[in-house]
Amino acid sequence: MTVSRDDALPLYHQLKAFVTERIESGEWSAGRRLPTELEFANEFLVSRTTVRQAMQLLENEGLVERVQGKGTFVGRPKIAQNLASMATLAAWLTSPGSVAELEFHYLETVTASAGVSAKLNLLPGDKAFELQRTVVVNGEPLALLTCWLPEGRFTGFQAYFSPDRSLRQILRVFYGVKAIRQHKEVEVTILAPEEARLLDANPGAPALLISYLSKTESGEPVELRKMLVRGDRAKYYVEVDSPELLV
Repeated sequence: MTVSRDDALPLYHQLKAFVTERIESGEWSAGRRLPTELEFANEFLVSRTTVRQAMQLLENEGLVERVQGKGTFVGRPKIAQNLASMATLAAWLTSPGSVAELEFHYLETVTASAGVSAKLNLLPGDKAFELQRTVVVNGEPLALLTCWLPEGRFTGFQAYFSPDRSLRQILRVFYGVKAIRQHKEVEVTILAPEEARLLDANPGAPALLISYLSKTESGEPVELRKMLVRGDRAKYYVEVDSPELLV
């Protein structure tokens, strides 16, 4: 394959398409070392800047991994999850061949932001418990999980919390919260520097932001949760009994 300067598609996109085709077809398997920037540049008669742009796009999509001092390699297969589960810890735990755990970062009392207050029906200045953890699968950080709970509703929560105890268990056993309903939303975002650091990813890399708002059967909001999932290391699938018709 060659790249064409007469093509409307930028040169780096053409080079990206070439590498993508080799990886997705299985011709280049996971762990294979790719040619260097100079080798690509000489083969396709493009600048190293063009090669670098193509590699950055491929890395953002998780198709390649760049290792400092060693080179660029075909990326590992992404971990697949059922879209209906939307990245719950249970879904990570049941992924074939996966060992998942929660890495605790902090639990503190904060003044709820305007956005958190609106979701949890809090007044300006009200406090909330903020809990942050990382979902680690097979030793690799894949998702950053941040939760907020109304302090007034869950007095003493910090005393009941432990990293190996689920929130659902705490709310049910110590506060009598049962039959929680949940509203979920998914959107595309990019990782801020601190988020990227915690996830061992590159700042600006694509991610899925999954927001959960949990309520009791009576409609009382009890937890707001935001989960950032690395776009380069996860993918989703859905299976339906009635396939869509082609249009």
